[in-house]
Amino acid sequence: MTTTPIVPFRNLIMPALGFLVAGVLATARAGTEPAFTFKKGVNISHWLSQNEGALSYAAPWFGEPDVEWIARQGFDHIRLPVDFRLCFAADGSLEQDKVRPIEDTIRWARARGLGVVLDAHFLPGADFNQVGGDDRAYTDPALQETGARCWRLMARHFAGEGPYLRFEILNEPVARENRDLNPFMHRMLAAIRESNPTRIVYVTSNKWSMFQTVPDVVLPDDPNVALTIHFYEPLIFTHQRASWVGFTDSLPPVSFPGVVPDLTGHTLPSFNHKEIHPGAPVTIEEIQKRFADVSGWLAVHAPKIEVYVGEFGVYKAAEADSKRRWIATVRTESESRGWGWAVWDYNDSFGVRDRNGSGTPVLEGLFAK
Repeated sequence: MTTTPIVPFRNLIMPALGFLVAGVLATARAGTEPAFTFKKGVNISHWLSQNEGALSYAAPWFGEPDVEWIARQGFDHIRLPVDFRLCFAADGSLEQDKVRPIEDTIRWARARGLGVVLDAHFLPGADFNQVGGDDRAYTDPALQETGARCWRLMARHFAGEGPYLRFEILNEPVARENRDLNPFMHRMLAAIRESNPTRIVYVTSNKWSMFQTVPDVVLPDDPNVALTIHFYEPLIFTHQRASWVGFTDSLPPVSFPGVVPDLTGHTLPSFNHKEIHPGAPVTIEEIQKRFADVSGWLAVHAPKIEVYVGEFGVYKAAEADSKRRWIATVRTESESRGWGWAVWDYNDSFGVRDRNGSGTPVLEGLFAK
């Protein structure tokens, strides 16, 4: 005979009561705070994620004065990439010293009327790197449960925060098949909804959140999801001389608008971008077409979905005027459709701010009149 274990009443009612109180407090706060628009954002890269080399998690180079500077420029939110793999102890519990910088950022931002997108830049078994990346989480049930547990705990921790906080399920997923991403996204969302039933949560498309894979997204039946996508095209311009995509430092300069140069002798063995053709034009019209294609599809299949270009940017090797033109073009295409955006990044190699503390051509392209 099988018996059902008896769960003490307090173990059932106390978590539910806690979520109810958190929801009441969040609702009360929402009535006294500004509207958080999530239209003009900046990514804080290499602070709580991708901490390679000399970088360390939550290093003191970023803090409240940086958030103050961001607010003064005219941004309305911060996208905060966090490596969720680093946030949990061996027993699966949240590491408070890893969560505290997230809490600090939310507090600093909220005090200045800025929203925060908490972006799971990595989850166990989900790594977007082209070389050595990990895609097991999209088809491995055990890793999916681990990812859901990560989000369940993180979401519960922040359940009492107001609409100034949004969640992003996963940065730039790279599932082998586009269709594998949808059940993964839905499972992570279900874990979040256990404690955050109405918070805005971003889902995304496969292959680094590309525009081209949006038609394969199956949106959850949830009125509080939004779609985030990334844009770095053409790669020959935005990532010129970037070694991690296979270019060498000797690659001839690429202007925008311009022409793809001869790549002979200017690529590394890891280069595999067959879509780049020497002599092809690099044009504003091609960017406009990319935006028109995806917005046309969405108008038919998901006309009410909120869209967010969560990353776009230009590597430091590009010349200043071309940076301004490309950034202004992507910003204009996004804003003309009512889409929000977050530029990559704050003060690293794609930065809106240089290491001397001054604005860059990227910043000028974002806020050009």
